[in-house]
Amino acid sequence: MKLSKSQKIAVTTSVIAKLDELAKKRTTWQVEFDRTNKGLYTLLAGCLESFYEIKGTTAEKEILDGIKVALKGRKVKIQESTPVMTLLVRYVFDTDRRRAHNYARALRVAANEKIEVAKFADWVADFGGIEDVARVKGATDETLKKRALLEAKVDEVKDLLVGAIETPLATVNKTYLVNAADTGEYTLLIGKMQANGKTKVLSVVPNSTSAMIDAAIKKIAQALIDTADRIAQEQAAQALEDAKNLAANDAEMLEEVA
Repeated sequence: MKLSKSQKIAVTTSVIAKLDELAKKRTTWQVEFDRTNKGLYTLLAGCLESFYEIKGTTAEKEILDGIKVALKGRKVKIQESTPVMTLLVRYVFDTDRRRAHNYARALRVAANEKIEVAKFADWVADFGGIEDVARVKGATDETLKKRALLEAKVDEVKDLLVGAIETPLATVNKTYLVNAADTGEYTLLIGKMQANGKTKVLSVVPNSTSAMIDAAIKKIAQALIDTADRIAQEQAAQALEDAKNLAANDAEMLEEVA
């Protein structure tokens, strides 16, 4: 929908007001500084939300011009070609270029993958943090396929675990373990591998979280995928070798006939 000049001004004012509110929250966050990064992720989610509101709208140019004017008024050095995400980060965080670059890069990856604002914090946490997100170039089709395959395999592993309840590898009396978990669907154990290939279960991992358990299940799922890939590669290599041998035999037969 085409907006009138007055409507574009109103939209610009609204977006900048939201950014000003985020900047105020950033000041509070810097003073309180929570080590969980919850505050940081909330602020970055706000930047992502503003990006979605701006990008591709008929008022985009006016909004960005307004942001640039405000930043220049605060003596923040920017270029006319500065990307939208970087402008938003510089406006809210007023930070050095390197940190602003990392934040903006992570947000661009999120935008490219169309991450919902409400799910941004969990998405970053699953990645391992902002630095880890900033290192990737964005999800290619191949990456998305691999991620979908892993998610499907995780569900398969969970089904396998449920089915294995009737035939567990071992059953250990809780009284012999430290800090055994009474709640939650699963817990983590640590064991010692023996020379005969068997494992001695030694203890429950104290205070194992759901995130740790999810990570363990993903490890099992990835191992299954890797094993399947290895077998497929071995079979392909064997098929190629068989084809070469067959071709060589055919060639020998043709020579004998000739």
